[in-house]
Amino acid sequence: MLKETYYNRYRGWGIKPPEGAYVINITRSDGHILSPSIELLMAYKNERITWEQYVIRYKKEMNNEACRNMMKKIKETSLEKDVYLVCMCWNKEKKCHRFILMEMIETM
Repeated sequence: MLKETYYNRYRGWGIKPPEGAYVINITRSDGHILSPSIELLMAYKNERITWEQYVIRYKKEMNNEACRNMMKKIKETSLEKDVYLVCMCWNKEKKCHRFILMEMIETM
């Protein structure tokens, strides 16, 4: 099953995935292929674009063969075991790329 959580492994805060879980750190700091570009991330964080604009642009960034292949692999793995998409973003409005990514993977 595909799951998500936020966890900052450097500072030790957030909700840590269960021990032994299949974890994919999709953070910008890890340079993961499914993380937003630094330009997109900073445009949103600095309030130069809205959340709606961020979603559209993030989906465009993910619209390439390498990202689609990675998403397909994650989906296939999630059919066999729990897969946690982990980012360091915490917010109550679910405004993090991990939620967009989960939707994209689930609808593949």
